[in-house]
Amino acid sequence: MSGILALWNLDGQPIDPRLPQRLTDVVAHRGPDGAGLWVHGAVALGHRMLYSTPESLQEKQPFRDETGNLCLTLDGRVDNRTELRSALEEKGLMLRTGTDAELVLRAYDCWGEDCPKHILGDFAFVIWDGRNRRLFCARDHVGAKPFYYYADGHRFLCGSELRQLLEHPAVRREPNEGMVGEYLACSITSQEETLYRGIFRLPPAHTLTVGPDGFQKKQYWNLDLLREIRYRTDDAYAEHFSHLFREAVRCRLRSHGPIGAELSGGLDSSSVVGMAQSLFRESAAPDYGFETFSLVFPGLDCDESIYIDDVRRLWGITSSSVPPDNPHASAMQQIQQHMDFPDYPNYSMFDPLLVAARDRGIRVSLTGLGGDDWLGGGFPPYTDLLREGHWLTLLREIRQDVGDLGFRSIFKQMLAPLLPRRIHHAYAWAFKRNGVPPWIDAGFARRVHLAERLRERPGERPFKSYVQQDRFLLYRSGEQVHSNEMAERSSSRFGIESRHPFNDRRFMEFAIALPQEQRRRGAHMKFVLRQAMRDLLPETVRQRLTKAEFSHTFAQAFESLGGERLFRRLATATWVNSEQTRGLHRQMAHLYSQNDPGYKALTWPLWMIVGIESWFTRIFNPSSSATESSSYRSYLQNHVMTRQSESTL
Repeated sequence: MSGILALWNLDGQPIDPRLPQRLTDVVAHRGPDGAGLWVHGAVALGHRMLYSTPESLQEKQPFRDETGNLCLTLDGRVDNRTELRSALEEKGLMLRTGTDAELVLRAYDCWGEDCPKHILGDFAFVIWDGRNRRLFCARDHVGAKPFYYYADGHRFLCGSELRQLLEHPAVRREPNEGMVGEYLACSITSQEETLYRGIFRLPPAHTLTVGPDGFQKKQYWNLDLLREIRYRTDDAYAEHFSHLFREAVRCRLRSHGPIGAELSGGLDSSSVVGMAQSLFRESAAPDYGFETFSLVFPGLDCDESIYIDDVRRLWGITSSSVPPDNPHASAMQQIQQHMDFPDYPNYSMFDPLLVAARDRGIRVSLTGLGGDDWLGGGFPPYTDLLREGHWLTLLREIRQDVGDLGFRSIFKQMLAPLLPRRIHHAYAWAFKRNGVPPWIDAGFARRVHLAERLRERPGERPFKSYVQQDRFLLYRSGEQVHSNEMAERSSSRFGIESRHPFNDRRFMEFAIALPQEQRRRGAHMKFVLRQAMRDLLPETVRQRLTKAEFSHTFAQAFESLGGERLFRRLATATWVNSEQTRGLHRQMAHLYSQNDPGYKALTWPLWMIVGIESWFTRIFNPSSSATESSSYRSYLQNHVMTRQSESTL
């Protein structure tokens, strides 16, 4: 984890070094170990350094090659260092330092704009290519490292956090109402837009070239939907899984100091811990110290202490149990610090855990993030069983789940994927179910064409199964990018680099090609993972069928932030239907007070409303002063009312 910045005055105006220095220092929390700045006429690159690997101790960024024509600023980690170095040396490119920054710059020197295809790991980087007078930007395959950019014809600006861009005097702060609508609808479809007009994110697995001929964006990697893995035995699948998962964990253990791991007691995080311990004991990875950190909830249903303790006893791990604090008070400070949507309560509840890890000298932490994404099943298996005529298996699966889900929910989810898209649209029109929730103001929804935005999906693709389609659409969703950025931001606030073995590119390529019976076998989700971890997990964890649920953190957040008062007078009343919103909160609060699990489905839209309200009032601050109030009224007049008139023409 580091912080990066790039600025190019496209009109050739020389850059005052004080500006990029200030914008780089905005993200000093991402790189407390040093700052670097390179300015060359109209171009500037900035960097904030966090030492997290042995090689990073020798790294100075921005990094220039010996010719002076190429200069790089990198936030990232290269996981295939040995293979990449060998490939470069075969091409006659010798390394001077062997740092990750040099590997990336040499890769660009060797393969040009195709270089990200050869790099495995988490990264976001910018290279100034003086020979061709262009900036080359790239982001890793899942968007583990953030990358935001702004361009207005006079300048190009990019960085690790939104606040860097918003601090530039030429960047105007205006809400992106279309994206606001997606948040309020709990359906973030865009991978590129942000909550600010004119500021974009580079999508995962994409490059962006800025040069004399303009802007060119390319996708350099995608999941292979035609690949299908078929073995004769469960053991063969488990062996392949173990090989890939072992490497995914091993390459993420590269550190110059002690490593932490978030251990929840669930199947995913426990598997990461088990594999890491196995590697340490085999001396397959250097052991600089390893400690787990766990949130515990004494007396609550979501407490997983019994499973956490079983993992600790199996491996004899040094561990810390951390009670949850009130995480919701920090949500508003997060907005002020990052100028973005606040963390979900089930993310910010990890703040005490990250503080404990930081205080123990941890800079690198492993997580189980991604396990649900790539090994999960969900409803689509029903659709595949129905389509393929596996009636007995289908009935067995339905009988197993109907108690928790109900027949209506199962059949709706089972049949919906089989309907042609035009039938979906006709049904929505006939029943006025255009996908826009009732708590969103109808005029606002029309103005931003919200129904059309919510229907947008990646282009038609061939899928082997509906399960595969479900996983692919998750990968291509804006929600996935948003969640990955939120997870990264949560840990970066505390100077910790989180690493996610389940998001390894090689592992994802394997998981998307798995047959359904390796994802789910009877009541056992993630069947292949359970098989592969037979010797590395306690049986209580490996055979566990339950999963902790944290919807109560959302309900508690509303009360902590003011309860009903939150929804009495909304500054975002031009975006939401205030009466519907208050009714939604009353219903949620009543169900929660009665211990009715129906409250859970209502917490999500309410938090999106609260998050947007909090973001809007703190960034645009419509009522704190006469000047700001006037500015807010001007915004409404120039953007909202104008668009209302246009929509009636």
